[in-house]
Amino acid sequence: MDRREIKKLGEAVKKYRYALAAILLGSALLLLPAHSARQEIPSAPETERGVEREIETTLAAFDGAGRLRLTLTVAPGTERWEGAVVVCEGADNASVRLALTQALRSLTGLSADRITIVKGSPED
Repeated sequence: MDRREIKKLGEAVKKYRYALAAILLGSALLLLPAHSARQEIPSAPETERGVEREIETTLAAFDGAGRLRLTLTVAPGTERWEGAVVVCEGADNASVRLALTQALRSLTGLSADRITIVKGSPED
């Protein structure tokens, strides 16, 4: 490169410095590890079952839910919720299903596509 080309390059960098800074910052942010929305939980099976029962008790208190049974799954080798299934008497009511789904999303960090609410008679 001769001096003229270097000077032109320097002028271009000066002219577009903010755009270049934004590109560099964006590239740096892409290299950072992604944060998972799923909540980490203790790995001991007894603790998982205790948390599951506590959430189940909370959901059972919802108007119209009736008796229910909650099953939460944990991804193998991790400490993260993978999915949830609720079997309850009030699942034929759309507002009950929506309320239960929203509550599970808040309590577990699961997305709605990983939560299933079905009508049924949970056994005690």
